[in-house]
Amino acid sequence: MKTDWIHYFGYGSLVNRETRPANEVAHSARLNGWQRVWDHRVTDPARDKRCTSLSIEPTSGVVVQAGQDVIPAGIDGVVVRLPVEHLPQLDAREAGYDRLSLPLSDFDLSDELLQQMDDEGVENIMVYRSQTVNRTLADQDNPVLLSYVDCVMAGYLHRFGEQGVQDMVSSTRGWERALFDDRSDPFYPRWVEVNDRSRQYFDGLIMAQLDLHQRSRRA
Repeated sequence: MKTDWIHYFGYGSLVNRETRPANEVAHSARLNGWQRVWDHRVTDPARDKRCTSLSIEPTSGVVVQAGQDVIPAGIDGVVVRLPVEHLPQLDAREAGYDRLSLPLSDFDLSDELLQQMDDEGVENIMVYRSQTVNRTLADQDNPVLLSYVDCVMAGYLHRFGEQGVQDMVSSTRGWERALFDDRSDPFYPRWVEVNDRSRQYFDGLIMAQLDLHQRSRRA
C-alpha cells in the first residue's frame, strides 16, 4: 500500500519538541539492538565551530550498565510521522548521516502507533546513522558542545522523566571525550533555553558517568 507518510525515529535532539515543526506528533518508542555514541563529526560548512554530535551503532544485544541497574541494549526515543514531501528537509537537517530503513520488529511501539502503521501499510521506520567517513569520537578540535547536550537531555527529561534522562546518559558511549562549554554563546543552531537548575542536574549526571568511566578503567 502506498502511503503519503513516512515515520522516522529520533534519538538525540529530535526528541526535544522545540526542535521540530509545531504540527509534528511524536510517539515514545524504543529501538532495540543499538546504542548512542558521540562519534559523528559535523561537516556542515555553515557551522562556525567544529564539533561532534550523536550517532548510533549496533550492539551485540547484551545488557548495558545504567547506574546501579542493567537494562537491555537499546535506545529510547520518539517515532515521528512526517509527510513524505517533507523528507528532503529532514535529510538536510541530518546531513552527513545515512538514512537507514529498519523493520518494525526492531522497535518497541505503542499499540496505537502499530495500529496506525498497519492501517497505512507501513513496514519500516527510518533512522539516521553517521556516514562511515564521519564516524570518529570527539577530541579537543571536535568537541561535544554542551549547548547540544542541553537540548538532547532537556528533551529526554521532558518526555521520559529523570529516569529516562539518566538512562540516556548511562547508555551512551563516549562521554569521556572532549566536552566544550558554549552555553554563554551557543554554537548549536537549534539550542534551547535551559534553566540553571536543569543545567546543574545535567552536569551532575555527566560527572557521575565520567567518574564511573574512570573507576572502570582503574578496576
